[in-house]
Amino acid sequence: MEIKKIAVLGSGNGGFMSAADFAMQGYEVAIYSRNDEKVAGVRENGGIDILDIDLKPTGQKAKIACATSDIAEAIRGAQVILNPVPIFASEFYARQCAPYVEEGQVFVSLGKGGASLIWAKVFKEEGVDKKVYLADTNTLPYGASRIDDHSVRLENRTQNLIAACFPGKDIDYVGKVMEKLYAPGVYDIRYGQNAIDSILVDYNAITHTPPMICNAARIETGDPDFHLFGKEENTPSVVRLIERIDRERMAIGQALGLKQYTLEEEILMVKWNPNQEDYVLPLYDAIHTPFLEVCEGPFKLDTRHLTEDIPFGLVTYSSLGKMLGVPTPVSDAITTIAEVLLDRDFSESGRTVEQLGIDPSWSADHLKLYLEEGEI
Repeated sequence: MEIKKIAVLGSGNGGFMSAADFAMQGYEVAIYSRNDEKVAGVRENGGIDILDIDLKPTGQKAKIACATSDIAEAIRGAQVILNPVPIFASEFYARQCAPYVEEGQVFVSLGKGGASLIWAKVFKEEGVDKKVYLADTNTLPYGASRIDDHSVRLENRTQNLIAACFPGKDIDYVGKVMEKLYAPGVYDIRYGQNAIDSILVDYNAITHTPPMICNAARIETGDPDFHLFGKEENTPSVVRLIERIDRERMAIGQALGLKQYTLEEEILMVKWNPNQEDYVLPLYDAIHTPFLEVCEGPFKLDTRHLTEDIPFGLVTYSSLGKMLGVPTPVSDAITTIAEVLLDRDFSESGRTVEQLGIDPSWSADHLKLYLEEGEI
């Protein structure tokens, strides 16, 4: 596929960085927001200014061809449509795109796995009969912050990126598109084994939720020195919680026959030795990096690190675990504590297998067939 135009649907941190990144690479880029005020600054500025880690101008301006609140205009003629938004917004964007879909377009949701299942469910409901490709990644390709209405700060790139798709049989085509976009040498694109693979390797759900819960008092009081990935915030005991959640999601993958890696292997590609007494240390070292430790906050509990990563991360682990007979006690405990802290029912509102178009009565073999072929 020759890629000339890329549409970016969403104008948050990931949206601004995606638009800027691909515009700097020479692609024609359109950025869409349902709220025109969020992209008006890009139009007036003629593009997006890229700042360094200290918020100083780099002198780089990514020229954006189109900044619009008209989704038809944004995706018209685009070979690739990127959707770097919170997972709960996936259904909205899928329904907005459905009337304007063009044959052969590749839709990639960036930020949390499983969105390809939601897009497929919506497109089926909306009667989309064109051949399109639906993909998602397990995390954003960037650590980035939208600073104002026309500037973005790049903090780091997520080198290890899992690209999954639904149905899974399209992965070779989708994978080649992703490799073209996210250059080898900068990114390591791993082909997801199926659409559950990208759900399971959810770095945010695994690493955000324990330090948020264990540092709740500091966060709630607005401690200006709080850093989610800081060493003071992530002591060995907190890291042990992260590790336990990680091993639960690995067990879910293994029940589906997926090859899984520990979180420390994912980050450092270090082989875990269960007989090593200090085996937690590689994970402790892996999550303490200067690129992550620089990120300030959050400074409130009612933020996406709980309100997204619990219902669309840990609750999904729990739902898959129940379907496959895999216990998830630590994920369930973190969920329960978060529900009390925020006084809401994440278990009721969270993403279950049913919401992904999966029948919980299916056997593991039926589920694997559906994920590969798109039907039973």
